[in-house]
Amino acid sequence: MSTLLKHEFLRTRGLLALILGAAVLVATVGALLAATGWPVIAAVGVLACVVAVFGLLPATQLVLAIEYWRSSYGRTGYLTQTLPVRGSTIYWAKIIWAWVVSLAGAALTLGLTLAVAPAVARGTGGQPAQILTSIREAWQTLIDVAPTWLVLAAVLALIALILVWPVHYFFAASIGSQAPLNRWGIGGPVVVWLVLYVTTQIVTFASFAAVPLAVGLNGDQLGIVQFELFAEIAAGSSANVMPVGFVPALLIITGVCLGWSVHSWNRKVSLT
Repeated sequence: MSTLLKHEFLRTRGLLALILGAAVLVATVGALLAATGWPVIAAVGVLACVVAVFGLLPATQLVLAIEYWRSSYGRTGYLTQTLPVRGSTIYWAKIIWAWVVSLAGAALTLGLTLAVAPAVARGTGGQPAQILTSIREAWQTLIDVAPTWLVLAAVLALIALILVWPVHYFFAASIGSQAPLNRWGIGGPVVVWLVLYVTTQIVTFASFAAVPLAVGLNGDQLGIVQFELFAEIAAGSSANVMPVGFVPALLIITGVCLGWSVHSWNRKVSLT
């Protein structure tokens, strides 16, 4: 496993460095433009900062998914599939590396956000010096109104939402590369991804009825409250809550994708 992880690092480090460098460069140029405060130039700078910051993680995960398909089922797939280890071991090395990179990408996204925030504030007419103060005040407010377990659960849920994407991408690449879909080339993974996306949307929407709970104010504290989404829609009203039913539904779908991908690597791989 350590050898496979080292290989994943060596194989993808160039592309990852390129993506990070591009994000930092675009964010830096955008911050400089935003800091001018000039109406049109500042707006362009703010847009560049937003694209660089929020595009870093998705771009990284998408590139890793493409590299996963190329190294596993593309021209070099024959070499990968003939390694003297179980297919599931190869898969786990690739998905663990994708998870590590995703968490690092999330941390870098946060760092870039804090770095360009003062310039963006200046470009949008705000006070750059107040950025860190506002963040500290918002965090203190959250701690005051939410119990510790809820804050931890929210952090874990956010991490989970970051990590599910590589599993879904890799699932589409794996199942879409099985016979007979492998005859379509890259079209097979694309079709599987579209089917998975539609299925996920349907299941997560149904989960709002299956798990009628949400995070909302219970008195003066945040907590778990009863929330009937479809009853709210029928009544034409809206509550200031965050439904949580989609989280377990998404985790179940991700678990199925993970197990199915492992089975595919062990039993269904076909490069012909």
